[in-house]
Amino acid sequence: MKKIVAALASVLLVSTAFAQTTVPPEAGKAQLKTNGEKTEAQATANKKKAEAQSDADKAQASANESKASAQADADKKAAKISKATTPKDASDAHADATKAQATADKKKHNAQADADMKKRETEKNAHVAQAKADKEKVEAQGDANSKAADAKVDAAKKQ
Repeated sequence: MKKIVAALASVLLVSTAFAQTTVPPEAGKAQLKTNGEKTEAQATANKKKAEAQSDADKAQASANESKASAQADADKKAAKISKATTPKDASDAHADATKAQATADKKKHNAQADADMKKRETEKNAHVAQAKADKEKVEAQGDANSKAADAKVDAAKKQ
């Protein structure tokens, strides 16, 4: 029984080695080309994702600057309240400060909304870039698989 198992194992080992050596070099070349195409597609997607992240970061930085500027303007108006010498001046300064704060709040809200919209847009672009890269990789692998299968058929015909 042990001899039979050993003989079967030996046959399987030889047939496996034979099957591996019958893959024509064209199939290997096609796979190498495919690997290069897949790497290139992923690199392009990574570049687009990095650009999208950079754009989102710039949009947020711009929003932060706008928000800080708007708040600084409101703070200047509020500081005038303490400098008022008459009740009318104080009342006017308070009204100006309230109006300036409302304007600042609106500007801050709009700046953040714009930054958020830019972030969503860049995230969408990054997802599209990755999806395109994935599609290119699948197509390239399909081409390589087809070439390998064709090469195996040709090799089988030659035997």
